Amino acid sequence: MKQSAPFTTNSVIQAADWLKEGKLLAYPTESVWGIGCDPFNQMAVQQLLAMKQRPIHKGMIVVTDDVHRIAPLLDDLNDSQRQTVLESWRMHPEAILKQAHTWLLPLSKQITVPIPSWITGEHDSVAVRIIAHPLVQQLCTQMVSPDNPYGFIVSTSCNPSGKPPALTLTQAQAYFLNDNEHSNLDQQVHYLTGDTLGYKLPSQIGDALTGKIIR
Repeated sequence: MKQSAPFTTNSVIQAADWLKEGKLLAYPTESVWGIGCDPFNQMAVQQLLAMKQRPIHKGMIVVTDDVHRIAPLLDDLNDSQRQTVLESWRMHPEAILKQAHTWLLPLSKQITVPIPSWITGEHDSVAVRIIAHPLVQQLCTQMVSPDNPYGFIVSTSCNPSGKPPALTLTQAQAYFLNDNEHSNLDQQVHYLTGDTLGYKLPSQIGDALTGKIIR
């Protein structure tokens, strides 16, 4: 395992172990660097919310690697709604401008493991994206367990509140390593090395039931 800085790895197994230990993890996504944690670890989520200065009632986005892991969350959608969601997650290599899509999915009574309230916030839905980044897909696979059958990882932009999202590992590290302003995080934020997929369009969030674009 190569390390270029403390708490930096190119191993998805090591990165998953850190997440399971309650660490925050910065990692490349489709367009920018993301930062996340184990969504079922309340303390880790609360630390991330504090860093982002995000109120808990707004909820958090989670990502996973395979639509089959979240099949019960699609049960309450009709055929047209389900088709729209699934089509947005299909890879289109020929597309010039690619865009990541997150959907608010209704909380089905069919799910075997409840989604924590610190993830859903005040909503009766959960914000989910099937992530296109191969490295993060592998990471999600490593996170699958009886407590997390969905392979979920929290995903938000890698930046403290008020700062622009990081576009590279160096920018992500600069926010936290040896930064007195965020000295409480420099030992807590870990890094999975890699490049973003270079998507130019900002990620989009939609309501799967109404089709309304939230962002």
